[in-house]
Amino acid sequence: MACATPWTRRTADVSTEKTLLDVNNLNVHFQTPEGELQAVRDVSFCLRPGETLGVVGESGSGKSQTMLAMMGLLANNARAEGQVLFRGENILNVPAAQLNRVRGPKLAMIFQDPMSSLNPFLTVERQMTEVLQIHQNTSRGQARAASLQMLEKLRIADPLRCLNSYPHQFSGGMRQRIMIAMALLSQPDVLIADEPTTALDVTVQAQIVALLRQLQQDHGTSIIMVTHDLGLVAGLSDQVMVMYGGRVMEHALADDIFYHTRHPYTRALLESVPRIEQADDALLAIPGMPPSLRSMPPGCPFAPRCARADHNCLVPAPLSLATDGAAAHRVACHHTGSTA
Repeated sequence: MACATPWTRRTADVSTEKTLLDVNNLNVHFQTPEGELQAVRDVSFCLRPGETLGVVGESGSGKSQTMLAMMGLLANNARAEGQVLFRGENILNVPAAQLNRVRGPKLAMIFQDPMSSLNPFLTVERQMTEVLQIHQNTSRGQARAASLQMLEKLRIADPLRCLNSYPHQFSGGMRQRIMIAMALLSQPDVLIADEPTTALDVTVQAQIVALLRQLQQDHGTSIIMVTHDLGLVAGLSDQVMVMYGGRVMEHALADDIFYHTRHPYTRALLESVPRIEQADDALLAIPGMPPSLRSMPPGCPFAPRCARADHNCLVPAPLSLATDGAAAHRVACHHTGSTA
């Protein structure tokens, strides 16, 4: 498991406290009319207090399903296997009443689609105050004051009017900020952010990132940042996990991911990021399409799109230490030595 080798933060010392969140061999299966599909395969990672894990990969790589499984929010036709240990207690597949002691007050999530996550029939105030009233047993007045203060921290104009309004009265970006405010209200130990800045302009994105950093500084909150934005990952994450086809392709410190890339897929992702110095006709893209869960290729899921693929890639590569023995750098590839 990755936590056997301590991660090192680039910005500050991580708490020496034992692992906060430990995910072991997580698998997610879906029952469909065409048969069973596996969306997540043997995903393992861990998080200590104050760390940020960036999870990147193309759409359909299993990032969101991994997070939903951890939160006990999978669809009815899905099942999860493995372990999700929060402070040593396995919370995977436990009854809702037991999970709710952790989900919300200790383990919170910012969802990708705020419109489907907010109740259209309740005011923002009712939805925000409910978080504190249920999980922290605060009075309605105290919860309202805390909600107002959080909206002010997020630089929402006229927060009082915001509290008295309904979700449909706001833009997508404003609804996203309301979702973020709700998740931060209980000051969770672990915050899962699934594309939290997708609908926001760059100025508001910077404000959200600054708020998340402040939350870590003040409360030692651990963050899992699920995103397509490699720039966001580079600026906020301590460790990065790259997923493709439901598997972990590479997992290492952020600096190693960006400067000592080992997996061809990670390298392809980085090369596809537009750069100012590039000409318009020099934009690079990964050839081909991500695999369908109904027809996964044998062996490495990235092999059909990989220029380095050969007969060895018909067998899945284990997620193992890089060939040079780099600390805490794990790669699932038969050709790690040639990608450095």
